[in-house]
Amino acid sequence: MHSRTYGPIGTRVVLENEGTRVWEVSLEPGGRQEYHRHTLPYLVVTLEGSRNRMTFEDGSVREFDEPAGQVVFRDPGIPHMLENLGPGRYLNRLVELKAEVPAGPAMPAREVLLDTAALPWQDKSLPGLSQKMLWRDDRSGASVALIRFRQGAGIPERHVHASNQFMFCLSGAYEYTGTGVLLRPESFYWNPKGNPHGPTAAREDSVFLEIYDGPHYPVKPSFYAREDDAR
Repeated sequence: MHSRTYGPIGTRVVLENEGTRVWEVSLEPGGRQEYHRHTLPYLVVTLEGSRNRMTFEDGSVREFDEPAGQVVFRDPGIPHMLENLGPGRYLNRLVELKAEVPAGPAMPAREVLLDTAALPWQDKSLPGLSQKMLWRDDRSGASVALIRFRQGAGIPERHVHASNQFMFCLSGAYEYTGTGVLLRPESFYWNPKGNPHGPTAAREDSVFLEIYDGPHYPVKPSFYAREDDAR
């Protein structure tokens, strides 16, 4: 019986902590990622889209388009190879969820595909802030969302989070004014659990992907009027 040697999940590891591992997957036109095996549930966030082909170890083949902005959740499955069939680079962030999460409605038994462009923005009680919630586990508090700040809006005070916060800037310019840290497109920001940070201000209309590996806040901060806005 043939014994296959599996390659890495992605091109490189961008960040790793006790709860998550974030990979970059970058494939030039005609490039491919050799056979690899996923052992953890994971999210794929497409940054630069292309047409791709997955060839599975059982011989099945699947071709599909992955547009920029698409988010897909997948459980571990059959080892496979990934090829870029398009004319441009394919780029994503693949987030492995290392912490064990109980099975249930929050973690479906099959992959989920969301058309994020078709989802409506939901306004929060802080003026100029809205979100598209992509995934949330109500038991652990972990979540994945698209966040939008209108120009001039921001978080008005210094605060802490009850879990690790990860942000990938998709557009705009978003500044942590106390330290001068500025998120621009393709910036990746990690704020450790319990670390005081802020206030912030959007220098332009800004959109980013935000991931928490647990609850957002120890208690509802004063800048939110509604309890749900702190989730």
